[in-house]
Amino acid sequence: MAWLSRNGGGKHMAADMKKLREQIDKIDAQILKLYEERMDVVSEIGKYKIENNLPVYDAAREDAKLEEVFASVSNKKYADGAAQLFITLMQTSREMQEDMAGLGDYDYDDFNWDGEPVELSLEILGNKVQEE
Repeated sequence: MAWLSRNGGGKHMAADMKKLREQIDKIDAQILKLYEERMDVVSEIGKYKIENNLPVYDAAREDAKLEEVFASVSNKKYADGAAQLFITLMQTSREMQEDMAGLGDYDYDDFNWDGEPVELSLEILGNKVQEE
């Protein structure tokens, strides 16, 4: 917050920034809850695909979803960011389903699909990112 006082904002600006960040934190909590809900559904879809011998990747579905995102975003200046968000969500969903089907890069010992927390060190995650 030192930049606030250097830029003439003082304590008033710092208080405003704190309120704005609190708003962001509340929104982030909602996003996280929705993400978890989405991934629960993704897991169910993954089980269905495994049981019915369906491929994980459905290009037509993903293309249609991105078209829907571009058409649905209210503020078009956010369209590219919204599309990137959904690309990331779909990629994460595919990776989870591939892992469920035994096609992924992850070791099942690192994951607990029953929702119990499993500790993954930053070192493990960092190595995963570096390999890609």
